[in-house]
Amino acid sequence: MLSGTVALAMFLLQTLVYVPSVFSRHQDSLEHRFDLERNLLSSTFRSSDHLALDVSDAVIGDTLVGLVLTSAQGKLLLRKGDTFGYEPGALLPTTIGAITPITVELTTRTGVMNGTGFVNTSNELYASVWHGLLYFAIALFLSAAAGVVAIWGTARYYLAPMEALLCALRNSRESSDAQAPEPIDLKSCEDLSLIADEFNSLIDEQRKSSRQVKVKQQYLEFAAHHDPLTHLPNRLMFENALKKTVKDSIADNLHFAVFLVDLDNFKFFNDQYGHLVGDKMVAEVGNRLRTMMRDIDLVARLDGDEFVVIQKEARDKDSAEEVARRIMNVAAAPYEYRGFTLKAAVSVGISSFPADVHINQAEDMLGEEIVNNAAVALQEAKSNGKNQYQLFNEKMRSRLTARIRLEQDLKIGMQDGQFEVYYQPKINIHTRKCTGSEALVRWRHPVNGFVSPEAFVPLAEETGLIIELGAWILQTACDMTYELQQKGYDGLNVAVNISAVQFTDGNLLPMVSKALEESKLRPESLELEITESAVMHDPEEVISSLHELSKYGMKLAIDDFGTGYSSLAYLKRFPVNTLKIDRAFITDISSDNDDVAIVEAVLGLGKHFNMKVVAEGVEDEEQLNFLKSQGCDIAQGYYISKPLSPEQYLSWLERWPYGVQSAGAPSESMLPVLTYKTGT
Repeated sequence: MLSGTVALAMFLLQTLVYVPSVFSRHQDSLEHRFDLERNLLSSTFRSSDHLALDVSDAVIGDTLVGLVLTSAQGKLLLRKGDTFGYEPGALLPTTIGAITPITVELTTRTGVMNGTGFVNTSNELYASVWHGLLYFAIALFLSAAAGVVAIWGTARYYLAPMEALLCALRNSRESSDAQAPEPIDLKSCEDLSLIADEFNSLIDEQRKSSRQVKVKQQYLEFAAHHDPLTHLPNRLMFENALKKTVKDSIADNLHFAVFLVDLDNFKFFNDQYGHLVGDKMVAEVGNRLRTMMRDIDLVARLDGDEFVVIQKEARDKDSAEEVARRIMNVAAAPYEYRGFTLKAAVSVGISSFPADVHINQAEDMLGEEIVNNAAVALQEAKSNGKNQYQLFNEKMRSRLTARIRLEQDLKIGMQDGQFEVYYQPKINIHTRKCTGSEALVRWRHPVNGFVSPEAFVPLAEETGLIIELGAWILQTACDMTYELQQKGYDGLNVAVNISAVQFTDGNLLPMVSKALEESKLRPESLELEITESAVMHDPEEVISSLHELSKYGMKLAIDDFGTGYSSLAYLKRFPVNTLKIDRAFITDISSDNDDVAIVEAVLGLGKHFNMKVVAEGVEDEEQLNFLKSQGCDIAQGYYISKPLSPEQYLSWLERWPYGVQSAGAPSESMLPVLTYKTGT
């Protein structure tokens, strides 16, 4: 393309020069021919008489093919040769083919004549065409030569050096083994040395970028498989390592043990000292665990304050217990940090392979099972008081299976409507009128019969099912109480227990508002019972939530008061209407002076804070009389009635001789009528 461009440019340039030259040469030859013919005619007629003209055949020939002579007055004097029909006085044509007319003024002896000659210019035209063709050939030759020179120059000074540069780059890339290319050396191609330097500069930058990318890749690879705080393997790396360990152990018939390590009371520690100190403790414990274990073992951080250890080649459970004791001792060693003496306590759950797993299942399931078993053992250790280790055993597996089955049954029970709400009446101790009841959930299992709330309520709280179940209990209790009020029991209220999970869920007030709105029950007829432990879990948050509920108009009660180590400083800030004395203090009130003192203290607090006090677990007349003498307001227990179904509750209200529909207070002699209601 370059040579063609050069040749074309050369040809056009020569054309611009040769074409005017050929044209000028042609014009000059024509003028010369015309001058010759004029001179010839002048010399021929100079001595002639224009009245008797005699033109010889030599004048008219191949060149001058025709002649017309006229006098000065325009009279035709002579016409000879081929004049192409020209008449004197007519417009003279410019050219006629190769014939060009010319004019000439002839002076003779007798006067002046005007002549018109017709000159044949074919020879001059042929000569000009020949010169044009010659110049065209020269131009083509010179253009081709210029193109050849351009090709040679391009090949010599561009293509060859560029090929050398490309070969050097290709060789550098092929020898780099997928890394940044090697710098190139073009000593023989000095004209491209600047380009080579630029390439080398780019190669150097690429090498630097490649190193940076490699470092970033290594960092991302590390971050993807390691915990950022402790730099221990994370859950992903642990799961991969566990799969490999299981596979190798099956193939080589080896044993290993998994230890789940959890810091005890870490949330309290975090809240007490701050997250920075808490993170330092986690990092310190992780570092200690990594230091104490062998290189073939694995220590990983699963989440928060939970670690996991894989001990390979574990000989037996005795060696696993020895490792567990070492873990506890190492973790519990105190250390100083920012003026604090920190000391951690840990619980450890241990599961061994293959002793604690079912071998006849997929390898992935084996790894999951052994970790789950260790988690069950860890939970057992925490349930038994924390700061200890626990080996997994079949009893735990049975409990785990039963728990899973119970959870499944719990979900099915909620879907199938197996739950019922029972009502345990409460009476005013002084007037013996029924003031309302406490709503209690009962589960009528289709196979196992009634399931104790102590068995399924904690599980419902743990799994979050208590949110849905609690909303249903609240709605059912509100609907039932409104129906009773419509039947004439206007003064009845209902107390519904609120789980700590419901209380911290953040959706309690909307749930209560919805239940009251749909049941049409007045807010003052609903009392929400919150356990003391739930109240003290996060007092400031609880105070805010309690005030929101209180503003809505409903009553609030603290259940099991005296068992949760509550702070009296917070108690005075709670918008609580009722304190409920736990049954543990009522049972031995007739014989235990300590219980008497506690009950008297609670009653005094209730009176001081203008709260009503409800005594739970009243089982005989003596207890009732004592509570009455101490100023207790409301009693609840089997002496009054056991929890009743809705139908039984309505029947009880109708049979109760001093229900809210009746006026006046009973006499003491009429109290034995209650004895038919005692029992389980």
